Amino acid sequence: MLAQMRYYSTVTRAVSSTVVRRERMLPTRGKILVDIDDRVDAVDIIGRYETPGKLLILDARAALNLKRRDLSTYLLKRPGEIVRAGDVLASQPRLGKMFPRALRAPTGGRIVAVSDSQVVLESETAEAEVRAQISGRVVSVMPERGAVIETTATLIQCIWGTGTMSHGVLRAAVNSPDEILTPDKVDVSCLGAIVIGGAGTTCEALIQASKMQARGLILGALSSALIDQAAALPFPVLVTEGLGEFPMGQTIFGLLKDHVGSEATADPGDMNPWRPRFPEIIIPSSAPAAGESPLDNSLKSGDTVRVVRGERGGFTGTVTRLPEHPVAYDIGLTLPSIEIQSDSGERMIVPTSNVEILR
Repeated sequence: MLAQMRYYSTVTRAVSSTVVRRERMLPTRGKILVDIDDRVDAVDIIGRYETPGKLLILDARAALNLKRRDLSTYLLKRPGEIVRAGDVLASQPRLGKMFPRALRAPTGGRIVAVSDSQVVLESETAEAEVRAQISGRVVSVMPERGAVIETTATLIQCIWGTGTMSHGVLRAAVNSPDEILTPDKVDVSCLGAIVIGGAGTTCEALIQASKMQARGLILGALSSALIDQAAALPFPVLVTEGLGEFPMGQTIFGLLKDHVGSEATADPGDMNPWRPRFPEIIIPSSAPAAGESPLDNSLKSGDTVRVVRGERGGFTGTVTRLPEHPVAYDIGLTLPSIEIQSDSGERMIVPTSNVEILR
């Protein structure tokens, strides 16, 4: 007797309560201000570091109107010296004129090198801060580099994101997952909030959200024509289903609506190929969680899945049948497939390679 075929797919987390651990790293070595077991809020500073100065190449030959390339006889400052904005770095007297030609520092900093007729100046460093961005407990500290924060939270992974990480209070600007976010729905209640949209948005609504100083925007889908406008906004934009025009999944929309008024973190992720970080929404809570269990990527009847590619991309439904044999398609391929049903009752057969599990 042949064993029943098993189906596997990628998994997207959309869970109401789980243990989340996230690193908060400084981009360069600095000073960590927290210890293990410290409780932190999203706004708390966990570390400080110095941003490196910019290298400026100053053309002394043009400034001093030199005929030769050697600067040694005209230099007033040497490599390694600290200078302030406006300090004279090199000077050449002008015969018969009261004021000599001068090369001045455009900003404060340190002279790094002098090469031929150029002076290399490194601008002053500035102190920057890294905040926790999520509320929780510090469970690990990496001296001079960062910390790991643990919290119990609702976790929703997204398909796409742009911008920089932010946090704020969740506010729903729509009543259903298939509503389009229009400017009239982004009112004063969205001021300083992470705004929950529905099926998509308009360019005018993006502008209105910026005027309301929103801290983030969560959408089911985003038109590809609006990608540049979304990327230029001063807050993160996260998309839960994909690029195009389709509603937010009912499961994700329900989780977000259940937490309206709660503090949340919107992380647009990072597509760094060496250390990718996927877009996600983290909503800390005080409810206990059993822990972050290993992901099971096997498909089972009753699983909630989302179609991520093909003509029905963005379609969300429940697995109703796992055929024992691969299904033949009109394009000439025979593929392992599953049957899914939407909340409205619509059924379809989809290749397992085209779906992901919402779990």
